[in-house]
Amino acid sequence: MGLTIEQLYDNQYVNYSNHITTSALLLGFSHFEDFMTKCIAKILTTYPDKNDFKVTLKTIREKGDSLIPTLADEQSRRLTFAEKIKFIEKHLKGLSPNILVDIKFVNDIRNCLMHNNGLADKRLHPKYQDGQKIVLNSGEVNGYGLQARQLAREIWERI
Repeated sequence: MGLTIEQLYDNQYVNYSNHITTSALLLGFSHFEDFMTKCIAKILTTYPDKNDFKVTLKTIREKGDSLIPTLADEQSRRLTFAEKIKFIEKHLKGLSPNILVDIKFVNDIRNCLMHNNGLADKRLHPKYQDGQKIVLNSGEVNGYGLQARQLAREIWERI
């Protein structure tokens, strides 16, 4: 875009640093959501009666023996992240409740970063005020990553 690094980050290292940490959070969260999608597909393939996806007779005829895994993949991809968490909570009992609360909060951070130009909304209260710029340090991002890995381990062990 023809901007110098100084112009791009408004002559402040904290802006560059926050760009890196928020990028790391978004990338890590994307991988975690993909993991959740695959786990839900595995659950729905193993227990097809848990799948609420509706299909036509034509689809049933076309897919044949691959109907169940196809529907499992389709259903798991269509769920929002919040719906994926609800599905996991409903079907895999005994997951760490504190981690689930924090993962839901990280999802709210992710949504504000992606859809609110990096500004907090009321969902992030009291950590951030409505309209406040979201600033994450590397320790926070690493902590969220550790929690996501712990939750992933718990999910994997149950499926």
